Amino acid sequence: MLNIIKSSLNANMRGISLISNNIANSNTTAFKKSYSNFSDIYSKNIGDNPKGFSGMGVINDSPRKQMFQGPLKQTDGALDLAVSGLGFLTLASPNNTENRFYTRDGSLGLSSNGEVLNQQGLNLLAHPVDGDATYNPAILEKVIIQPNIKDTLGNTRILTNVNVSSSGVLKAIYGLDEEVVIAKIPLTSFESMEALQSEGNNLFTPTTKSGEPIVGIALEENMGEIIPGFLEGSNVEITDELVKMLKYQQAYSGNSRLLQTEIDITKRLIDR
Repeated sequence: MLNIIKSSLNANMRGISLISNNIANSNTTAFKKSYSNFSDIYSKNIGDNPKGFSGMGVINDSPRKQMFQGPLKQTDGALDLAVSGLGFLTLASPNNTENRFYTRDGSLGLSSNGEVLNQQGLNLLAHPVDGDATYNPAILEKVIIQPNIKDTLGNTRILTNVNVSSSGVLKAIYGLDEEVVIAKIPLTSFESMEALQSEGNNLFTPTTKSGEPIVGIALEENMGEIIPGFLEGSNVEITDELVKMLKYQQAYSGNSRLLQTEIDITKRLIDR
């Protein structure tokens, strides 16, 4: 009995911990809340009834991510990108573009050499474009926006603005009106987004359960839309989390009383 009560206390503590983390990240960009998964423990009773099972408590399975979209918040940042609908942005380690991460957090900026980076210094990956502005869907490489370029007359033009279309076309504006297409930003989806491995900082990596990355283009084949000048908010609803917190706390309190009662009974039996 003590082991059963202990397993319940541990499960409820795990639930409280996850809810606390959800609440703490309620204002974190593109944060996805998690909930505990519980499984019953059964012990097979090999006796008079070989098909009989008896309950032995509960265990915590891996937390389950809730991947539905959070509200969009306007920032007017040129490289703040929100995804409305299905899809993740693709990021990579600076020294290894094959070491990839996936995120809904589109808080991006420019480095001094023109690389488009997130807040952790990871590079945004996109399809490169050719001279006639057609993109190559077979290649993903770092997005680099040159700080200045030479025009046809040899004059230097400075980067003045950056535009991203809803389909992911990234354009740089030099001087007053010279437009240069830089890249085509893709979106990536998975068969089971809830099974992605969380790496912290709103970054995810694929697992065997999530399936391989499915790279597509915004507004095509069920992919979502890229919305510049916006960021996705957390999908945490504070009221819901507080209600769940109360349930876990009440369950923990009830199990604590059961544990104390079991200890008192055991002590009386020993003292007899």
